[in-house]
Amino acid sequence: MRRVPLFDLSPIHKGLHDQFLDACDAVIHSGNFILGNAVEEFERSMAQCLGCKFTLGVSSGSDALLLALMALDIRAGDEILCPSFTFFATASCVVRLGATPVWVDVRAEDFGIDVEDAERKVSPKTKAIIPVHLFGQCCDCQAVQSFAQRHALWIVEDVAQAQGAQYNRRQAGSWGTMSAFSFFPTKNLGGFGDGGLVATNDVNLAEKARCLRVHGAARKYEHIYLGGNFRMDSLQAALLNVKLPYVDNYTQQRRHNAQFYQQQLGSLEPFITLPKELPHRYHTWNQYTICVHNNQRNALQLFLKERGIESAVYYPKTLDLQACMKNVSTDKGITTHVAHTLADEVLSLPIFPGLTLEQLKYTCVTIHKFFVKQ
Repeated sequence: MRRVPLFDLSPIHKGLHDQFLDACDAVIHSGNFILGNAVEEFERSMAQCLGCKFTLGVSSGSDALLLALMALDIRAGDEILCPSFTFFATASCVVRLGATPVWVDVRAEDFGIDVEDAERKVSPKTKAIIPVHLFGQCCDCQAVQSFAQRHALWIVEDVAQAQGAQYNRRQAGSWGTMSAFSFFPTKNLGGFGDGGLVATNDVNLAEKARCLRVHGAARKYEHIYLGGNFRMDSLQAALLNVKLPYVDNYTQQRRHNAQFYQQQLGSLEPFITLPKELPHRYHTWNQYTICVHNNQRNALQLFLKERGIESAVYYPKTLDLQACMKNVSTDKGITTHVAHTLADEVLSLPIFPGLTLEQLKYTCVTIHKFFVKQ
């Protein structure tokens, strides 16, 4: 039986093996394993890529979000507008600071936060909005920015899945007050473990975040904030520095794979809805996520699995329905209907760089066979 994995790093890592070893050797010989030159070099490279003035390498994407919110002094009693259809960390960081996630619906066409729903849920307690650039495509950045300006809110961009994505030729992560990136291995720029980055154009927020990253210390043993240990490892930064020059090529491969799916699966639109790259966007396709209608999602996923094709559901339960969130969050009495529908219908197909044409064809033919048999 043929096998199509959901994700496989070996095709892109194989050609960089010697560079990875050289980078590791340099760090080992330096004896500097936390922050240091490798992290500073990576921060400079990322700042240049993003068009942001300040970047800080941190321990994970989740910690990047937490650090950004801490730098903005989010605390108990504050409300944060947050999409209910996203990864758990987007909202858990809000709750960890004692603030309240206010669930906002998303738009089916791009999985991004719905500003019209946000307008119904903003209040005097609202301090910030967290737009998530889900699956590799920017949300409507201009709409979010205009909304935030009208209500004097901070924007904390969650760019965990959208390294390199653009809106009107401007990078994701450069629109907000602060932004948070993840370098989890499956991301477009994936590391060799956990890692993240905070970006901002505000010098004061950057300096505060820099202190918070090391237990709130402005200098050794002088703690001006109650921070945490959010430091990036030097090895992680050195390895990411090796991959960074190639990330655009990885994205082009993902875009090519997505185009193939669009061409081959377009005739199934009555049964499924394909994701689309909207005007003025540059999609990086961290995930290729279709919506399967008529309660057929789980059956299709099983059909693919039985034929050696892996897929995944991101995400089967919206955050407002998570047990630990029910007593610490609110939807202001307005349910996030689109988010709930998506949770029942989404299915992500293999899209990773290195996916072969044979694997793509086999996946598409198998999906067609499922719907023909109906």
